[in-house]
Amino acid sequence: MKKFEPTVIAFSCMFCAGCEPVAAKPEKSMKAAQLKVIRLHCLGKINSMHVLKAFENGADAVLVAGGACRFMEGLAVAQKQIEYTRKLLEELGIEPQRLELVPVNQAEGKTFNEAVEGIIKRVRALGPNPLMKAKKAA
Repeated sequence: MKKFEPTVIAFSCMFCAGCEPVAAKPEKSMKAAQLKVIRLHCLGKINSMHVLKAFENGADAVLVAGGACRFMEGLAVAQKQIEYTRKLLEELGIEPQRLELVPVNQAEGKTFNEAVEGIIKRVRALGPNPLMKAKKAA
């Protein structure tokens, strides 16, 4: 049986220097999993539809990552959107743990790669996106 390798969609701030995969040292699980990074002008522009569409299109997990916001409130606005979207996911039968907001701060040692590693491990334990199972059954 083929080992499950999750697809992760990462929405990240285009102005955050630490919000890109470090190509020089990609982790083993990052190589195996599919990671797609979508750069946003500001994390405050993320909304529930972006996240729900990612899951509908086959993402097993969604990561939202950003650092110190040059627009002052982007991370705070994103936090509210993510909290709301987690409630929607739960109502749809998707585990809210598949969605994570990570403040990436290189000064504190939290890197984008570490955030991706963490969500990949969690999603491997959860298994494939339940929406994809339902689509295959239909």
